Amino acid sequence: MRKSKGSPFSTEWAETMKLNIREKITRLLVFYFLVALVAIGSTLFVSWRLEGGAAAINDAGSERMRSYHIAFLLAQQVQHPSDMLRHDIEAKVAQFEKVLTDLERGDPLRPLALPKEPQVRAQVNQLQQDWQTSIKPRILGILNAAQQEKQERLLAEYRPAVESFVAAINELVIMVEHGNAHATALLRLFQTGLVILALIGTVLLIALFSGMVIRPITRLQEGIQRMGKADFDVRLPVTSQDELGELAEGFNRMAGQLQDIYETLEQRVEEKTRSVEAKNRELAALDKEMAVSEERNLLAQELHDSIAQSLAFLNIQVQLLHEDLQKGQTAAALQSLEQIREGVQESYDDVRELLVHFRTRIGSTDLATAIRSALEKFEGQTGIRTAFNLKGKAPELLPEQVLQVMHIVQESLSNVRKHSHAGRVDVELAGDGECMVTVRDNGAGFDAARDAGDTHVGLRIMRERAHRIGAELTLESAPGTGTRICLALAHDTNKQQGNNP
Repeated sequence: MRKSKGSPFSTEWAETMKLNIREKITRLLVFYFLVALVAIGSTLFVSWRLEGGAAAINDAGSERMRSYHIAFLLAQQVQHPSDMLRHDIEAKVAQFEKVLTDLERGDPLRPLALPKEPQVRAQVNQLQQDWQTSIKPRILGILNAAQQEKQERLLAEYRPAVESFVAAINELVIMVEHGNAHATALLRLFQTGLVILALIGTVLLIALFSGMVIRPITRLQEGIQRMGKADFDVRLPVTSQDELGELAEGFNRMAGQLQDIYETLEQRVEEKTRSVEAKNRELAALDKEMAVSEERNLLAQELHDSIAQSLAFLNIQVQLLHEDLQKGQTAAALQSLEQIREGVQESYDDVRELLVHFRTRIGSTDLATAIRSALEKFEGQTGIRTAFNLKGKAPELLPEQVLQVMHIVQESLSNVRKHSHAGRVDVELAGDGECMVTVRDNGAGFDAARDAGDTHVGLRIMRERAHRIGAELTLESAPGTGTRICLALAHDTNKQQGNNP
């Protein structure tokens, strides 16, 4: 594509628009942030005013109680004069004045603040004036009177004045509560506005980002997908002079270059194809030989695992049948005959399945269920007691992995039956960290260093099966100590090794 030269003005304008998307997004986000900051600041200010009003209500309420307490102490002082009571009254008076002054001035550190309404301010001023001109002078007059009769008379005059003063304090509390109710309504209004602002801002941001970023990127993605299907005629529309516009132009140039390269590659591919075909024929012959060898090996393993175990069982059952017939035990002989029939049918099914699939089917059965089923069958056939222990959560394995693990377990059980003379078999499945299956018997054991080499067909096949799924097989045994077989399969190999043939 050839681009015509534009004027210097158009070139300069294009240069200034290169970062247009970044500037737009930055300004939009800054504006949205400032609006949200103002709204949140307003709610914080109203919350601060509410907290200050609550503190004012609390202090005003304490002034009511303090007024009554001073009156009570004055009555005690008149009846039973003492320096301690006088000191307490003077302390209460000083504390009353301090709290009243704090109510009038406010305290932003607590925070303590009265509503800004004029009537609230007028009520506080009136309370301050009444205290200075009426209540406090009466208190001092009662304390300083020389005769008890005069004190009692002044005290009687003080009580209605206190009632009126406390009523004025109550009126101030009611005013502050009304102010807090108004501030609460304002706070809810701000919060509702914040929700609406968030909703509108989200919709606007989605719309703007969709138009400025998402839609051009979607077109670019569609163009890449078409190019991945060898459609090098694809071109993207250049709808802006920003970064995405430059990206579209670069994509179009790349598509044109790839189209030219693709046209010249066809001839080279034909030349290479002829030489590759000859090598492929050689590789096909080698692959065929390897496939035949692998199939024979698999068939031998399956025959050993599936048929040899069944034939060994049938041999034992025939011997038991012969003994039962000699002893005249008809019921036991019929039971042995039924087990022989089941074993023959099982061998027939295994052979038929081997001929069709060359493998045993596990289906959707998990490993723990498959082991339990195998142990129940083994105990019923041999009379050897079995126990299964699941530690942690049962591991999730692929069907091929479950198949190979079960073959190893079944071969271990077969060896226990044929060689160990054991009375108990324990199988443990651990699923934390790695999948670990342990088969342990209490049989006679054997010299593992001498008798567990590659000449032992069953052990060799078990190791091959473990290697096929990326697992590690270890065997521990000694004469008189039983045998322990452990299969460890790391979890990270589950997905990688499960599909191996």
